[in-house]
Amino acid sequence: MSGETTAVIRGRVYGTVQLRHTERGTPAARFTVMQVPREYDRARGKWRDGEPVPVICTVTGSLALHVSECLTDAVHVIATGNVALRDNVLYLDSAQVGVDLAHHVAYIDDTLPAVLAGRAPAPAPRAAAAPAHPPAHLAGQARPAPVPAAAPETDWWRSAPRPSWDSVTAPNRTRR
Repeated sequence: MSGETTAVIRGRVYGTVQLRHTERGTPAARFTVMQVPREYDRARGKWRDGEPVPVICTVTGSLALHVSECLTDAVHVIATGNVALRDNVLYLDSAQVGVDLAHHVAYIDDTLPAVLAGRAPAPAPRAAAAPAHPPAHLAGQARPAPVPAAAPETDWWRSAPRPSWDSVTAPNRTRR
């Protein structure tokens, strides 16, 4: 459509995400994002927060389901879409919504640690690192051979994917 203005909104979710379904069963979600512009105060020589601007965002389809499941109050988000001003209120018909990684860590289904996803039991607590020299009462005992470090991949992008989160966080292994 012509005459539409595309915008990028960055701010915090304010309140809860409302999920509804249309008469045809299409999911639709609505939520408010408070965008706080940064303004430079010349008198003080500092940046300060400006007046918060509420933006009412709507999403439909599978995006609405994902938004209703993932977003809660005060989560920082970035949303893009067509913006409209009606009755002095900004509305954003969102095409894309994502968590702002400058403020949060986000996991997707493939990167969620198995323990958090409920697919594996919690690992046993890790033992403290072994001292460089064994104590006197262990001096005569043989120490287990160290696990050889794998050669780092030269190109991370083309390296094989790791089978699980545990392979990244396991002790005595070099990170790829």
